[in-house]
Amino acid sequence: MQTNNPIEDEDQMPEVSTTTKDVVTHKPNGHAIPTNPAPQENLVGALRNKKVRDQSAGGRSNKVQTNIPVRTPDKQWFFRAHPDSGMSIPIDILEIKGGEDEGLWYIDPRISFPDELDTYIVPAILTRCITSDGIEFFYLAKQSAKSPKESTRRCLQEAKKSWIKQNWSPTAKGYQFQYANQMRREPTWSKFSLDDLLAKAVGDNLICTPDHAVITRLLNPDDDDIGGE
Repeated sequence: MQTNNPIEDEDQMPEVSTTTKDVVTHKPNGHAIPTNPAPQENLVGALRNKKVRDQSAGGRSNKVQTNIPVRTPDKQWFFRAHPDSGMSIPIDILEIKGGEDEGLWYIDPRISFPDELDTYIVPAILTRCITSDGIEFFYLAKQSAKSPKESTRRCLQEAKKSWIKQNWSPTAKGYQFQYANQMRREPTWSKFSLDDLLAKAVGDNLICTPDHAVITRLLNPDDDDIGGE
């Protein structure tokens, strides 16, 4: 009971345990009621620590990409190119339009192919890139006489340092790029080797025999006796 005597009132104040962090209130019947300990960290500090923990854990879940697209980047993508020059490799491709073999086919450089195939082969460079969403892909830069090699090279060079998106300009007959001004973070590359990424990229479209069915159909389109691969 509270009195008007400050000395008597002080004797009835709750006691603080000196051995724990909990505040313990003693009631007349002798039972102690513990209260929750005061938080050791304010909300702002806790949120900052959560951000640090999330970043150290990678932020997002570790997803494994099962296929690697080979293409020029979509005009809506912000992307980066790998800064290591060893992540760009030359490759010869066949680009077939229409028919059962439509698509990109990749020529194994370890195999000798018929000279007639040279008229169909397009030299290209594949460069390891990644989108702002974390999707890796190979930037396909064709190196034929009609390809915009110089503007492609400039886009890739800038993408090694900054997030950009590129668009084709019919007037300039080349690519233009735009910076992502609000994006400062560095890309997070997967731990897969270049060989692993290439295997996922080319898949079953690697031509590694001179008598491959795709080559035979390409060079002899009127031959009805062509078998499977």
